Amino acid sequence: MADILIDDVVKEVNTYLNHNPDLISASINRAESTLDKHTTPLTKVKGKFPQGSSILTNVVQGFDSVWNELGQDQINHKILKNFHQKVNFPIIPADILSSYWAHLYSEDKKPEDMPISKYIIEMELLPKVIDDLAYLEVKGVYDAGDLGTFGKSMDGIEQILANLLTEVPLTGHTPFKIPLSALTDTNIVDQVTLFERQIPSKIKSKITKIFMSENNYERYILQYEDQFGQNQFQKNAMKTRLGKRDIVALPGMDTDDIFATPNVNFKRLIDVFDGKPSVTDVQKQDYKVKFFMEFWKGYDFMINEMVLIANYADAEYGLGDTTLNQKYYSIDGVTVP
Repeated sequence: MADILIDDVVKEVNTYLNHNPDLISASINRAESTLDKHTTPLTKVKGKFPQGSSILTNVVQGFDSVWNELGQDQINHKILKNFHQKVNFPIIPADILSSYWAHLYSEDKKPEDMPISKYIIEMELLPKVIDDLAYLEVKGVYDAGDLGTFGKSMDGIEQILANLLTEVPLTGHTPFKIPLSALTDTNIVDQVTLFERQIPSKIKSKITKIFMSENNYERYILQYEDQFGQNQFQKNAMKTRLGKRDIVALPGMDTDDIFATPNVNFKRLIDVFDGKPSVTDVQKQDYKVKFFMEFWKGYDFMINEMVLIANYADAEYGLGDTTLNQKYYSIDGVTVP
């Protein structure tokens, strides 16, 4: 009886997936993800996204009849990394039939209409995948030597920002640091305002969002209302005092990182080599039904130098090098230990 039941469940699930071909991809590439909402897609193939960016120096000059070259195209290169994810999820149908959910197995229904298939996929598997991804997108730390442990299959935004401040300077492509004081309940509005004021003029009009942890977002609201009353610029999103920029809260983030970048610079990486995220196989073994799912997930910045990030360590302002500050922003910057 157990073997027959397992065969039936495998058949039902496969039929259900065939009748709902976009179910998995729509759930993985979902609107509920905060990072997905505030990133633009970048589509490439299998994990690594080689990208080039260029900076063109000034080209306009006064007219005379003599050829006078002006302008230089400086090309930079970066490889954005995506992460291959999988789900190996087992169920034991006999456990279902001996549980409260036994009524979901209806032999008189067609496989695609069988409630048990819908329940397993939509009510158990996909919600847990989505919940796991919400954690990984923020707190994941990639470890190629321990991929079987949850939390180590990709870099989340906390690790991406940490890498920018630690590993990336070795490549010469650093983020733009903005010095701030350590955040408190009574200074957070002033510090976010100071962050805004220090956005270089050359990029200020392109910065429409400032990202921070959900906890600091709440601290900002409380202190703003204590000081000024209700934020008059707030509709569906909390706005900053000066640029009326959206403050984006990142659920699950525990660091005090505050960062901003032009919208087109913040990418979610979508791999098309193996098609859409999907359940790649449903197998029977002994008394288990085994689900196999694969997809790619990752976030990165196209140009590190266009990422503005709070600096609590010292008074360094800018890219850490006068030449780079001039190249990207036409400013000198300042470095004070």
